[in-house]
Amino acid sequence: MNRIAIATLAGLVVSSGALAHQDDPKLLDRFGPYKGPGWQRSSEIPMAAGMFDSAGDIELQSWLTLDDLGGADTGSDCWGYVSASGREYAIICDSDGTSFVDITDPTAPVIINKVAGPGSLWRDVKVYSDHAYIVSEGGQGIQVVDMSNIDIGVAPLVNTVTTGGTTVTHNIVIDVTSGFLYRTGGGDNGLRIYDLNASLTSPPYVATWTNKYVHDAQVVTYPPGSQYAGRQIAFCFAGFNGGWSETGLTILDVTDKSNIFTIGEVQHSNNNYSHQGWVTDDLQHLYLNDELDEQNTGTPTTTRIIDISDLSNPTQVGTCTTGTASTDHNLYIKDNLMFQANYRSGLRIFDITNRLAPEQISWFDTYPANDNSQLNGIWSTYPYFPSGTVIGSDLERGLFVWTLIPPAVVATVIDPLPDMLNPAGGDSFRVSATLVEDATLDLDATELRWNDGSGWVSASMDIKDPSTPVILRATFGATECGQQVSFEAKVATTNGYTVTVTSGNLLSANDIDDVFNDNGETDPGWTVENDCADGQWNRGVPAGGGVRGEPANDADGSGACWLTDNVQGNSDVDGGTTTLISPVLDASDPNAVVEYARWFSNDFGASPNEDIFYVRVSDDGGATWVPLEQVGPTGPEASGGWYFLQFDIGSISGINPSDQFRLAFEANDLGSGSVVEAAVDAVKLSTIDCESCTGDIDGNGVVDVEDILLAVAQFGTVYDVNDLLVILGAFGQEC
Repeated sequence: MNRIAIATLAGLVVSSGALAHQDDPKLLDRFGPYKGPGWQRSSEIPMAAGMFDSAGDIELQSWLTLDDLGGADTGSDCWGYVSASGREYAIICDSDGTSFVDITDPTAPVIINKVAGPGSLWRDVKVYSDHAYIVSEGGQGIQVVDMSNIDIGVAPLVNTVTTGGTTVTHNIVIDVTSGFLYRTGGGDNGLRIYDLNASLTSPPYVATWTNKYVHDAQVVTYPPGSQYAGRQIAFCFAGFNGGWSETGLTILDVTDKSNIFTIGEVQHSNNNYSHQGWVTDDLQHLYLNDELDEQNTGTPTTTRIIDISDLSNPTQVGTCTTGTASTDHNLYIKDNLMFQANYRSGLRIFDITNRLAPEQISWFDTYPANDNSQLNGIWSTYPYFPSGTVIGSDLERGLFVWTLIPPAVVATVIDPLPDMLNPAGGDSFRVSATLVEDATLDLDATELRWNDGSGWVSASMDIKDPSTPVILRATFGATECGQQVSFEAKVATTNGYTVTVTSGNLLSANDIDDVFNDNGETDPGWTVENDCADGQWNRGVPAGGGVRGEPANDADGSGACWLTDNVQGNSDVDGGTTTLISPVLDASDPNAVVEYARWFSNDFGASPNEDIFYVRVSDDGGATWVPLEQVGPTGPEASGGWYFLQFDIGSISGINPSDQFRLAFEANDLGSGSVVEAAVDAVKLSTIDCESCTGDIDGNGVVDVEDILLAVAQFGTVYDVNDLLVILGAFGQEC
């Protein structure tokens, strides 16, 4: 890895056309284009030392500067195209137009042609069939380029579509399954829809949706066998007032273009400007980037993880970060990899095998001077070429062409992970490992690691089948009952390549018994104490529509929850405090665990970020209270979003296990002019069963002949002679 300071780039005012959205900060961070030659690996001329930083399995093959591409002032979006013959083409936009580049040999790119366009910092392109569709904030509608003869160097502009009102557009989206094209943004527009099935060169304008400004979107036709099979779903990164107000994710059903409706929506944590995002291949999660949270609030690069398994109840379930200060811009997902174009910190690649714990594995920084949050550097990326080539577009430096170094081993988990870990040990799962070329397993470094709070413990994986692919078994040892156990499984090769197959957290327990489980659908005895003018706690289905900080949906999908007020419009807490208190609960078991989901927002109004949400607990029926959590007045958890919490009652300072346990949730409006919204859902008190029951494979509560038969049926793959000995040693034991 090398680092040198790059030459200072002179400031330059560029032709911006219309603004992408009001007060778009990209105009404030403009630098002149890089002046100097690009680079091609095929030239065999060494790259100047220290031009870029990189780490991990990514390798630069070529770089075309803006001068190479015709001398524009700034670069912008990029996309890709594969011709019928299999040749691969990069399509890169800049402030003058759009270039088409043959990158079939990524070490020797060939520029085919450039289509001129209106002068603008913002230009975006997408592909359908053998045509490219280009839009710009500079106007001119949709430019249509025919790429059917691009292999012989011909890719002409064949039409410009100007229907649909203003010709200004921010971005363009195509659902390649249904064949519909969507213009996003442009002025204060939402979606403008065109039918490519009717004509590739002159698609008719068929519908519009203008309830919100849509900055960007992804539209997906759900496949057969899925919950929403055949439905065309638009994931919109949207808000009011040009995207600045109530910014977040809005999910639309756009199947019937004459009846577009909202399915669900969520405002992500610390929401400053919802910019762009992408769904995972299994359609269960969406990763969202906010373009301005880093610059406005000083937070590190943060990607929100949204659970979209229930489209009517999208829920933020986590975040991930590069750890830098830079702003994230565009991200795309291919298989289990997430590719992020993050301005000054360059292209960042994450392994998202564990959807809730992405691991940054590679990066290439095109702006090595620093990783500050200014909006220049890498704009976008495209990782979908069949060859594995990846491209990126840079505002000052043009087109980058990379390849990912093939892994020495590809490994996957082929058994379901256990729901919880047997404290006595013995839970296992199998891993399939396919070795590449001459790679061999390093069995000393191929291991399962776990930590129950007392330190990391490692165990090598056993080979169950040495053929191709190699089948390994990872087996947990003993863990302390009642503890959350962190774990990770890694497969390594003797040449130093390591891949994390799976990681996460599991509870060490034989069983969990619910003492109290409230999903908000009934009232099992909560009480409310008020010292406020308005906005007291009440229970119901969220009615406010998700505006001004309140949740649009409950946390667990049952429908109802507890909310501060619950009306359309003015539903916030005003002039004081409202406290929601649980009934008395039995938490006398030393292994008792309390869980709940909470929502708190105070970042709206004339004086935002002044109030606090408290959670308190009591072990004497409410006579005295001990603080458990303070949320706010600032930070991502004080900006809305459902957060799921879990606490071991025995580990809470000042609380003893007791049958007089209570919870209290307090929302305050003590600041002047703030809008305070709070909600609580999915409150559960459970106890952990630590009674040992090794050998009960089928989970019927007794070690019997059925467990022996199951082990024999999978002998040699899942179970071996040691497992049979364990079962026989515990035979007849009741759990």
